[in-house]
Amino acid sequence: MAKGIAALVAGLVMAAAGAATGEMSGLALAGTAETPYRVLDGYARHDHQERLNTPADEVDWLRKNRFMHGELDDFPADAIVLHRVDVETYLDQAGFQGSYTHLSYGFTDPTDLWVVRKAGTAPFVVARGLPGAGGITTQVAELQALGARRVIHVGTAGLLSPDVPYGQIIVSDGSYRDGGAFLLAPDARQQVARPDKDFTARVRAAAARSGLPSARGIGYTMPIYYFQPGSILRDLLAIKGLDKPTFVEMEEGPFFTLATLMGLKAASVVVGSDRLVNDGGRLHQSLWDGDLDALELAAFKVAVDAVQRP
Repeated sequence: MAKGIAALVAGLVMAAAGAATGEMSGLALAGTAETPYRVLDGYARHDHQERLNTPADEVDWLRKNRFMHGELDDFPADAIVLHRVDVETYLDQAGFQGSYTHLSYGFTDPTDLWVVRKAGTAPFVVARGLPGAGGITTQVAELQALGARRVIHVGTAGLLSPDVPYGQIIVSDGSYRDGGAFLLAPDARQQVARPDKDFTARVRAAAARSGLPSARGIGYTMPIYYFQPGSILRDLLAIKGLDKPTFVEMEEGPFFTLATLMGLKAASVVVGSDRLVNDGGRLHQSLWDGDLDALELAAFKVAVDAVQRP
């Protein structure tokens, strides 16, 4: 999928600067026999108006050929993208045992959905999350075409700041964009993609009701897990100010950008599974020895509470 986009992340800021100063000619961007196509320039200077491949076509095909008995009718307006393999265990522990239907399909990506309908509660759908820009944007675009209008992303993250302790639910205030996010954005001027403010406030209220410690933070979208460039991580540790990133994760940048493009309300909740440590100039990953499963279950329950209460 789009994990290969991660190789482009390091050069996006340089490409954006070139776009802003007008240093790139259309000829150099398109490529000639003498000048090869400059991929990073294309990420910064693509046409925002013409976009191909629509999720509506995929969903129309699914209704006509895969789910022909109304399985996709009256689709819930609220969706949660949960990055866990054991979705049904989480649903059962959240009180929805026997109240969900599992649907699966997969041509553009392997998709698993659980449509939850329980008497006395608002319906919602849970999608098992796929990693990176390609996974999250394909899933969320199709959820929108099916009828979802509000989506909460729930996953894990690597902490950057020593000021954010383990064991907290982090409600995101935005995330630095990766290559996939820049392809979905109208231009390269905004480095940080933002969630919907009102919907995020609702999620923060649900986090407060949970009784668990919670925090706000800015993320950095790194759509690879293994072999992350140390030079970028060192740069992130050095950032100061209001948009200082406090965690690294794989999907928020393209997720928030796609939501803006498609008119969705988006929010994200993450929990820290590990931390980047600078030990005398040597970077290494330190894993949390707490109960990560229980913490992510708590984050999922926060998301469920947020979609259940207006």
